[in-house]
Amino acid sequence: MDRYARQKRRTPEFVLQNFFGQLQRILVLELPSTPRLNIAMPTTIILALIKNVKTTLTDNVYYYKALGVDEVVDLSTVQCVVGRIWDRDECAIIDRSDNVAIEVD
Repeated sequence: MDRYARQKRRTPEFVLQNFFGQLQRILVLELPSTPRLNIAMPTTIILALIKNVKTTLTDNVYYYKALGVDEVVDLSTVQCVVGRIWDRDECAIIDRSDNVAIEVD
């Protein structure tokens, strides 16, 4: 997230932030070589359609009540997959990623 996103002339300063969402689809695009797009060789791009959620942090657990809008993101930016459980009118996110070494090539 750009700390200065609302100040258009200021140099962006990005801050690391956790984002959560529900994976809807995985899209695989096979692109041919296209000099106009600076693609020298056929390339495969893998994207994810994710329905985002706005979370709140309570007692070291992230909670959310409703799903948000759909976003298409590069699948390589997805760091880990987490679970969820229903807890008193909202969902709690179960994130055990700190306990597992994740390697993506």
